[in-house]
Amino acid sequence: MKKNTRIVSMAAAALLAVAPVAASAVPVNAAISLGTVTNTTGTTTTTTATTAKPTDRSYFTYGNQVIDAASTTDKTANIVPTTISIKVKDTVASVTKSINDLGLVFFSTNNASGEKVSLKDSEVAAILKNAGVTLDKDNKNITAVPTSDFNLTLTGTGSTSTQTATVQIPVVVSGPSSTTDTTQNPVINWSLNGQSKGSVNGQIFQVAVGSQFNPTNFVNSNGEPVIISAVQNSNNNTAASLEATSNPVNTSEAGRYYNVTLTATGLTGKKTTATYTVLITSSQKQTLYANGASSIATYRIYANNVLSGSTTFKDGDQVYVADQTRTIDNVSYSQVSTKSKSDANSSNIWVKTSSLVKPAGDTNTKTLPVMVDSRAYDKNGNYLGHMYYAYNDIEIVPTIVTINGKTYYKVANKDEYVRVTNITGTQRKLRHNAYIYWSSYRRTPGTGKMYKGQTVTTYGASYRFKNGKKYYRIEGCRNNNKRYIKAVNFY
Repeated sequence: MKKNTRIVSMAAAALLAVAPVAASAVPVNAAISLGTVTNTTGTTTTTTATTAKPTDRSYFTYGNQVIDAASTTDKTANIVPTTISIKVKDTVASVTKSINDLGLVFFSTNNASGEKVSLKDSEVAAILKNAGVTLDKDNKNITAVPTSDFNLTLTGTGSTSTQTATVQIPVVVSGPSSTTDTTQNPVINWSLNGQSKGSVNGQIFQVAVGSQFNPTNFVNSNGEPVIISAVQNSNNNTAASLEATSNPVNTSEAGRYYNVTLTATGLTGKKTTATYTVLITSSQKQTLYANGASSIATYRIYANNVLSGSTTFKDGDQVYVADQTRTIDNVSYSQVSTKSKSDANSSNIWVKTSSLVKPAGDTNTKTLPVMVDSRAYDKNGNYLGHMYYAYNDIEIVPTIVTINGKTYYKVANKDEYVRVTNITGTQRKLRHNAYIYWSSYRRTPGTGKMYKGQTVTTYGASYRFKNGKKYYRIEGCRNNNKRYIKAVNFY
């Protein structure tokens, strides 16, 4: 594939009149980029392909046949003679594969060898949304589709040639559409300091570490009351019942963020759910997330005026975060500094609070006890300066991650890692019969002898006791039930 060619995906305002809208390009691979997308309603009429390859213009091929440009005499000549289908619950990845599997190739006057169309899921998600398809919050699954078929249009342009070629891909919509009537469903709103702020869904709140938290009535880190309530529907302000169907918030966990889900139930039995995020303040540095953007913008705030700042951050940069937040035009902003927590409290550098929250929380997590005092490390294996202490529970992602040759678990919803051996331990086999000890001079009451060949779970590195001998902490050990076996008894 030559580097001097690009393929962009865009749709026309009508089948014959292509009206591009300015937008920045998103890289697809080394030589392809995605351009603008809007929807065009079209037909699925097949085209008459030609086998003669033009030498004076750009073109696409499908199945090694040239797809002609649309003209006044053949208005559908640039439509691929096949269809792809979409329906609710399809994944964006499956649609991407369907488009890429068509085997479309773009040829320009400066690239006679051609370039296969290969789009990313993120690009196809943008195309689908602009075509009226509704996706979930992660842009991975189709949750609703239009009521009629439509065409998606790819436009290719050679980098040294102004000539372009377009090809339309017919999309057939099947299954239920998005026309469900929700006007009678309950509405969940929130207020700040008694002022109504609209829908709570997707909002992010920052609360002080150690503070009291009620999912429908709490105080943010500014000391401002946040009240969340529900009414029967948009035309009926009678209160609806509201309960937290998921409330994992633990305000003692500085730097953590949690998703809270509320469900409102109306008198007719109709239900509405809303999810918001709670970020716990921390005196330690916190990670910034670009959420797919190339950088993280900063802002200066004067009264209720938000101005662009001169500083930018990169995805993964770490900053100190002040306790204060500002909500302006329904957007939450947090003060930050690279110097210290106290400097953050007095700075006029703000980021959107959403930049402090990873877009999608960790799933399939487990809560396990920490069996050995454990340092917290970053993704490069560097010590972060704080610990997780023995016998306290920790929520982890139970997939082993190897960093610099050592094994770790990721702490759920945090960019922190702890050693595997300190959580689930290491399996060791006894080479000798062994007793279980409470200390160097005392056996653990109620325990008997363990035998040669038996497998035992040990935690962390060995400890040197007062008698000068090394011991491993073993399974079942707790503050009130200490259990150790001499290291020399293991292979």
